[in-house]
Amino acid sequence: MLQRNYFFCCQQRMKYSFLIICACLALSVSCKKKTENRFDCGEPVVCPAVVCVAFWSNFNFTIVDGQTGADLIYGSNPTLTAADIKLYIKSNSPYTQVQLINDVDKKQLRTMSAADTMAIQIKDGPLQYILVKNFCANECCSRTAVEIVHEGNFMIADKQKLFRFKRS
Repeated sequence: MLQRNYFFCCQQRMKYSFLIICACLALSVSCKKKTENRFDCGEPVVCPAVVCVAFWSNFNFTIVDGQTGADLIYGSNPTLTAADIKLYIKSNSPYTQVQLINDVDKKQLRTMSAADTMAIQIKDGPLQYILVKNFCANECCSRTAVEIVHEGNFMIADKQKLFRFKRS
């Protein structure tokens, strides 16, 4: 009888151990999937001898067609111009328009005054809200937005740190 109870006890321990191993395995797999949906900033830049007089927060983007993916500003048949796009940052409470740089060579609009909370307006349309979730600092005295929430949708920049906003 004692041997039978011992066997039953060992069997229960093995089931419990198996359950713990499965839970740990599931947790490690889920954590790995979560990190895959992040922008890889690479190694941080260390600039000990650099004194930053100004610090830039960059935000790079363009507008694409929601159906075809064609660039609506820099594509072969553009329907928008850089003047049609306005970007606002929220500083304390009101939104303030910031200057956009029209970089024709890189085919992108950018600002060097990005903030954690912004809004974009395309051709007098309604404001579309942007919340920056992550910046990468790959240069001395600057950082670039690489992960945002745009109108409730999480977006990750491409390898050139460029966001493509879809317009229908």
